[in-house]
Amino acid sequence: MEGYGANTYGDRHAGVYDDWYGADGGIAISQVGSPEDVATAVADLAAGGAVLELGVGTGRLALPIADRGLDVTGLDASSAMLDVLRAKPGAERLTLVEGDMACPDPSRTGLADGSFSLVLIGFNTLFNLTSEAAQVACVTHVARLLRPGGRFVLEAFVPDPGAHDGMSVRSVELNRVLLDVTVTDLDGQVITGQRIEITEAGNRLFPYHLRYATPAQIDSMADDVGLVPEHRWADWSRAPFTDDSGCHVSVWRKPGGGAR
Repeated sequence: MEGYGANTYGDRHAGVYDDWYGADGGIAISQVGSPEDVATAVADLAAGGAVLELGVGTGRLALPIADRGLDVTGLDASSAMLDVLRAKPGAERLTLVEGDMACPDPSRTGLADGSFSLVLIGFNTLFNLTSEAAQVACVTHVARLLRPGGRFVLEAFVPDPGAHDGMSVRSVELNRVLLDVTVTDLDGQVITGQRIEITEAGNRLFPYHLRYATPAQIDSMADDVGLVPEHRWADWSRAPFTDDSGCHVSVWRKPGGGAR
């Protein structure tokens, strides 16, 4: 998608993100666990240590995690998303950094090697990096940022190639229609789409561009930087992952430190 950059999704969606995906939103962002479920699991896995969320957005996950008493840093490429988060009650407890999750350069972000007990990438956010090279770079930096014994935790959908092509209806209301129009490049593992909001006042476009990866491909990225697979669940309640699971919550551990 020409002109689509690291901050495009966040900048375009910041004004509607919480309306669509928040607790009272009309679009289910994930069927694998509420923000409270995520926070409970993260608090257990972090064991009191510092947490970094890459792609923190409007704080849907970071704020409940901070409620557990953890030191939480959030990074996002979109200043618009971070502005929405900063305006929320409790945001002052978070350390917020603007930067590209594919390249969180410590000279620009202040994120030092070995600073975190857990690095979280929530709902499909790794796939917002639109190339394999960017995803590999991100996982490489995750390994650098983790302390020995620290954990990388990822939530993502299990790809179903070709299932996303075409047009789908998200919502039909009295004065509003919400549509998704997508095209999938199977060879490149890329989904290019527009969420289209049609109202009496006019139409709005919300573009998205995803490069999906299978669990096995993400395992390979983690293995290449020395992260060891520890858990794979179907959801945040830690239900068993099976061949029929549509999503996965995966945990890798950096060798060293004390295992739990």
